[in-house]
Amino acid sequence: MRLGYTIVQTFKIMRKYLFTALTCWGLMANSGRCQTVDTLIDVGGYRLNFHIIKGKEMPILFEAGAGADATDWDIILKPIADITHATLITYARAGFGKSELDTSNHDLDKHGILQGIQGLETGLKKLGYNGKIMLVAHSYGGFCATLYAARHPESVKAAVLIDANHVCWFQDAYVDSITTLRKKMYANMKNINWPDYYMALNLPNTVQLMRKTPFPAAIPVIDLVADKVPPFPDSAGADRWRACHRQFANAEPNRQGITAYGCAHFIFKDNPALAISAIVKAYTGTQGREQGDAIMTRFLSWSLNAINEEKMMAVHLSENDLNSRGYRLLGEGKIKEAVEVFKLNITFFPNSDNCYDSLAEAYEAAGDKASAIANYKHSLELNPKSPHSIERLKVLQAQ
Repeated sequence: MRLGYTIVQTFKIMRKYLFTALTCWGLMANSGRCQTVDTLIDVGGYRLNFHIIKGKEMPILFEAGAGADATDWDIILKPIADITHATLITYARAGFGKSELDTSNHDLDKHGILQGIQGLETGLKKLGYNGKIMLVAHSYGGFCATLYAARHPESVKAAVLIDANHVCWFQDAYVDSITTLRKKMYANMKNINWPDYYMALNLPNTVQLMRKTPFPAAIPVIDLVADKVPPFPDSAGADRWRACHRQFANAEPNRQGITAYGCAHFIFKDNPALAISAIVKAYTGTQGREQGDAIMTRFLSWSLNAINEEKMMAVHLSENDLNSRGYRLLGEGKIKEAVEVFKLNITFFPNSDNCYDSLAEAYEAAGDKASAIANYKHSLELNPKSPHSIERLKVLQAQ
């Protein structure tokens, strides 16, 4: 029996809501501890926007993906600040977000990744954060983090790469084909977004530079790779993405590769707890024993609350929410997944005849006649007048 399709939410969305809430709840008692600064810093003819949560310990610099800005990380920043007491630095690259583009020079090469890192270095120096630092990077930000680490191998103490670009994925044939397509696209474009233009057409130069710039072997890295890799035109691209991440992680003993199961490219949004845990673990490794123990104590306390709140969120889901999700999966042909959702609904609502009726319907779709009959019977035990269960049970038993 279908109870309607209102408020259809996936567990992914529920997790996002939960950890967004935790971001606020976790720091309410410490709201006076962290000072937030949003500022524009002149880095030589243009200004970069930096958003900083000031802490007492070594800073963490966040490098977002292509086209993103400082706000991309909002969902995980405050829990990390509360647990580590680190200064957290996010920023937008030239032309993106609140950051300005250097309009005095339209030479393509003058707007490359190296010039971007040089601008970042100037900004960090003016802000007083050009010493010891940890890096967190996503997607295209992986190139930026690699270049920064290579230029400052003594200062960078650890890194967490989140489905980040590794140059081994960017084969010549791919770079040539995508660059050709981009040139044609921009040739026919009336209103060009210049920051995107420079980043897109500089890909060949960027790849050549990154091939000469390996990530420093001495810096410990946690490398997260998405289970659901970015959308590639064929499976070969996806396989190469995974293989490239394995190659990077296996290259040095101080690197740990982790597959983020059930997550797409934005791992830190699909599973905030995993990203937070990786960052805390990497950061703890840069600290002394006393500071590390204090961080882990705060992390364990946060984890305990997070697990409890996630359970509370699940318990407060309505029967209709999960039932609707199950039928959506059935409609998409994801029968095994639908069965699991309906089984979960029974866990939360064991006295609902409709939950058993829905599970029986999913088993029917899966071709499991015996399980379907058993669940229709259980539905009728709870509600002998359930019309759908009565009808389907007659049909199945007559076969």
